[in-house]
Amino acid sequence: MTSDWSARFASASDDAMRRDYEGILVPRLFVPWADVLLDQLALEPGQKVLDVACGPGTVARAAARRVGPSGRVTGADFSPAMLAIGRGKPPVDGGAPIEYLEGPADKLDVADDDVDVVTCQHGLQFFPDRPAALAEMRRVLRPSGRVGIAVWRSVAECPPFDALADGIAEVLGEPLAATYRSGPWGFADPDELAALLDAAGFTEIAVTRHELPLEFDGGAAQLVDTLPVAAIAQDVAALDEAGHRRLVDAVARAAAPITSDGVVRSTAAANLATARS
Repeated sequence: MTSDWSARFASASDDAMRRDYEGILVPRLFVPWADVLLDQLALEPGQKVLDVACGPGTVARAAARRVGPSGRVTGADFSPAMLAIGRGKPPVDGGAPIEYLEGPADKLDVADDDVDVVTCQHGLQFFPDRPAALAEMRRVLRPSGRVGIAVWRSVAECPPFDALADGIAEVLGEPLAATYRSGPWGFADPDELAALLDAAGFTEIAVTRHELPLEFDGGAAQLVDTLPVAAIAQDVAALDEAGHRRLVDAVARAAAPITSDGVVRSTAAANLATARS
């Protein structure tokens, strides 16, 4: 089912990515989590960083600020729409230049032993060949280089999205809800993540759980507005106005325990792994 999500990211329109992913999810999820991930890696001025599954450049831009103008940052992603957003942003003030590359994670267009740090924020769970992608990350790292990977824990540990999945099940059926749950939250086992890193030849592997606050000021309707970039986007788009209203109402009921004054307030949890090449 992760292939459904990968296909959706590859084919999503620039408008959907800007409005729903960049507009809603990036500031609430990916900006704060980028800082948590980079804090684990203690970047230094002048380092060269590769961000795999870079999306619209959230981690890449945060890394550029940390390594400074003497550093270098590359973002790699297979989604043209994501890359278009990243390339359209202004240079990071006082930061490293950023180059964006289009391509899959298991065939990185980067030379061997070329970078000091590789990051991958909430992307590994979508890769069709995770061992190959991790092997590529190790290939491009210099000796003793560091990798940092973030993946969401279970959807139950990310209550706003758990409520969204429950609403999907009520209105669209459990099979589509299962597709939704299987994507971003389908690789939650920290031991499995550590084992994959070990099999790829990494050392000094550590996987830790982190949790951050998460708020949707637009309530249930704003949660539903994130679905155009989900694997079930076409099914949601096929709903008529009454069906869409039923979906919002179902999500609102499911999210009632974490909603006050129309705002969904909760947390999201992720596993963060670090290792050396």
